[in-house]
Amino acid sequence: MPHDPINTGYARALFEMAQAEGVVTRVEEELFRLRELLKKNPDLLEFLKDPNVKHEGKRQAITTLFQGRIHPLVLNTLITLSDQDRGGRVMHIIEEFDSSADDARQNVSGEITTAITLDEATLKRLATELSRITGQNVQLFQRVDPAILGGAIIKVGEQIIDGSLRRKLDQIKERLAQ
Repeated sequence: MPHDPINTGYARALFEMAQAEGVVTRVEEELFRLRELLKKNPDLLEFLKDPNVKHEGKRQAITTLFQGRIHPLVLNTLITLSDQDRGGRVMHIIEEFDSSADDARQNVSGEITTAITLDEATLKRLATELSRITGQNVQLFQRVDPAILGGAIIKVGEQIIDGSLRRKLDQIKERLAQ
């Protein structure tokens, strides 16, 4: 459902409010974490989509789960989507928000997946180097996945660099099997 005018409208409104409050980066980071949470917990996404759950029940659950943990703009957007039976659009709205934020900053979003959490200085150096390589201003988000064992998987735009230990072990296993 990319570029659906409804999704674009919600994303644009959230972006403009975040921009007015000077919290675009914070909201973008929280939406990234929310997207990861929804990917890992499909039941939560199904709950947000479920038309059989009363609006007040969804509102109370969303407030209990997220109040004080996310910026009020993000919380209010989730509640509004829920109240208007549009909870199923949240993933698309996050994508549209990211696109608006990137366009406004002339940035490209990147994601690095590592087995352990990287410190801010390392993330900053990686983002700087990726910016130099791509010729674009890369904003890097971190995801931790112990299953990759070591190394990193980096996604910038449509490019993916898989330097994970898991991938290297799989390649060795394939060679040995031949």
